[in-house]
Amino acid sequence: MHSMLSAIVSQKYLNLLIVLLCLQACAGTRVLEQWPEDIPQQSYFRQVYAIDEDNRGRQSEQEYLTWVARFYEGWELMPFGWEDITDSVLVDLPSREHRGLERRMRRLGAQISAEWAKDNDVRLIDSGMLGLWAEVMQAQYSPEYRLVAVELIARDVGQLLKGALTREYVDEQRYNELLGISLEP
Repeated sequence: MHSMLSAIVSQKYLNLLIVLLCLQACAGTRVLEQWPEDIPQQSYFRQVYAIDEDNRGRQSEQEYLTWVARFYEGWELMPFGWEDITDSVLVDLPSREHRGLERRMRRLGAQISAEWAKDNDVRLIDSGMLGLWAEVMQAQYSPEYRLVAVELIARDVGQLLKGALTREYVDEQRYNELLGISLEP
């Protein structure tokens, strides 16, 4: 009787897992069909995906594009996306600075998301870096600080992608020193 009950419970969990996987696959397809208008064009990310042979061997294009969309819009586990961070960084800038920084944030978001959306074993930018950069960009509210912080992060992203900066140097202590801030642990 116990083994029969165990088999029924196991079958229910298996069925639930199959349903959840199907829903996840459907959600990924939805992202491809309904690409968000406010983020860079899907063609850019498809090109990035196509040239990365290591990532293509580990992740489908659909998975990659789903993670790109999540980067911008957020999702259940990370409700704030790049669009939310950008809005908070731009909130009270004078119009000339606003336009310039908005363009910079769009370029930076495209660079970061194209790398972060890759499989964990391939990517150079991880979720810890995203959280740190969001915190750094929003650590102080002055417009001058935000401009400097975004430029530093943009430089670091470029250096990471070129291999001139390693992950170990992308940390709280370094940003505290370079920007003269104190991020709370």
